[in-house]
Amino acid sequence: MPNAPVPRRQVLPSKSLPQPRFRYSPVVQAGPFVFISGMVPLDPATGQLVAGGAFEQSAQVLANLKALMDEMRWSREQLLMARLYCADFGTFGEINRAWDAFFEGAEPPARTSIGVNALPLGALVEMEFQFLVSEAT
Repeated sequence: MPNAPVPRRQVLPSKSLPQPRFRYSPVVQAGPFVFISGMVPLDPATGQLVAGGAFEQSAQVLANLKALMDEMRWSREQLLMARLYCADFGTFGEINRAWDAFFEGAEPPARTSIGVNALPLGALVEMEFQFLVSEAT
């Protein structure tokens, strides 16, 4: 029995996301799946970590996600999975408040929440996402 073809891996460029500060690909597609690298709350215009607490930082990550979704013409319904990394679970209510506002009127994706000791650049929250979209061309 022949092996199934391996989906082609493709890095998708984005003009919406802040430029990476480290060496990684922010958006990678393989077959119908798109993987969004962990995003910390950077202002796309300045590349700097946004001021504020867990709510403001979560809202910024989700605003960056929304800008990417608009750019790529993806919908919330295509979002399969999210992983949230939190540096202080005492602030998780604030993260959930931003999450609930983002998904108001829509079914949220599957989600895993993970407590960590520290995040890049001193962020309070980092989120990564997985979408189901059409095949890469």
